[in-house]
Amino acid sequence: MRGRTAHLVDALTPPDPVSVFTSLLKNLRLKSWIFRDIFLLTVPMHMQTFFVQRTVLLEHTFLSFPSFIRLDQNLTVTPSAPDGAREILLDWSYEILRQGGLSYSLPGDLTQELLVPLAGILLDYPVAYVPVSAHQSTFLAGEPLDVYEVAFNSPSAGLSSLQGGRFVFIKFSCPRRVAEKDSILSPACLLLLLEHKFERRLESIGASVSVRHYTETLDRVAL
Repeated sequence: MRGRTAHLVDALTPPDPVSVFTSLLKNLRLKSWIFRDIFLLTVPMHMQTFFVQRTVLLEHTFLSFPSFIRLDQNLTVTPSAPDGAREILLDWSYEILRQGGLSYSLPGDLTQELLVPLAGILLDYPVAYVPVSAHQSTFLAGEPLDVYEVAFNSPSAGLSSLQGGRFVFIKFSCPRRVAEKDSILSPACLLLLLEHKFERRLESIGASVSVRHYTETLDRVAL
């Protein structure tokens, strides 16, 4: 799991995800020390669960936030996290990261203006979208997007038959008109950033990194 800060469980949703995944993590910790660095972050209202690495989260979130793109008409870019996001990250640090707890639930009253960019931080996206309101329901309709897929190529036998040993573990987008105005978010810069960042994280397990870039336009984008 070292490759990224957190993984979102999106392949299944058990009736009681907190109980199920907490029990799973307890058993994994008994079997191997490598799981002692993992905790669960749950969003009960949306039935979402993240498996998060404490040490990577501490290294990443407080040193380098992504670029935040407000989903307004102008797609405004800002380096500053939305109001309240930094306080939540500090709360994670003191309540969970340093105390070794198994799970932490986000407050139930958080709306998508905070939840969406927080997910972008956790999932190591260099670009995090910020909805303009709790009621916004259409995102980036008809907007040309630069799409990025980050994959690791593993020599292990267990993955050799999976897509030729290539496993995509990050996929995100950036509006093309934003990239054309901000060189830091251009394909050339983001490709170099992604390769450098994840090569460093994955070299210890002997995996190499590949990044794919392409463009697409959708009727709407799911956040």
